[in-house]
Amino acid sequence: MSKALSALSLSVLALGLAACTSVRVTPLQSAPTTMCIEENPKVMVSDFVPVLQQGFARHGITTQPYSTIPWDQCPYVVRYTARRTWDMAPYLSSAELTVLGPQRQTLATAAYHLRGKGGLSLMKWQGTKSKMDPVIDELLSNTQLIAEPVAKAPAVSESGKLSKQERL
Repeated sequence: MSKALSALSLSVLALGLAACTSVRVTPLQSAPTTMCIEENPKVMVSDFVPVLQQGFARHGITTQPYSTIPWDQCPYVVRYTARRTWDMAPYLSSAELTVLGPQRQTLATAAYHLRGKGGLSLMKWQGTKSKMDPVIDELLSNTQLIAEPVAKAPAVSESGKLSKQERL
């Protein structure tokens, strides 16, 4: 009887370990208060970008999604991937975030992954927000926000008026 109970206990433990969530984060050290999110049309998780925007806003960073990132207008970019899995209903099973700097160098990364696609865990059906908020918080919790440079006002001529070129 104890061998059967022991085998059952090991099976339950193995099943529990297979359903664990894996989160890997390399935190963002510093960032401006505005970033762009590069839209990924392959992602079929409809609420993923709004959850990202809310998470970044919670840390003082405004984001704007773009399908084509204007390089000179948006030096800091967030790229993402997200995958759904289906088990009686679709659910988020993995996601990756990458924050890129002005030369498109990687500044920070975060990854969320349900091992074994969630197994028998009922937690796998939690919403995108409940899964991604802790990941975003870990990514941004110690980020130093950088004051963004203010555009210089055009110089006024001696007559006190702007030239035609300056007005354009």
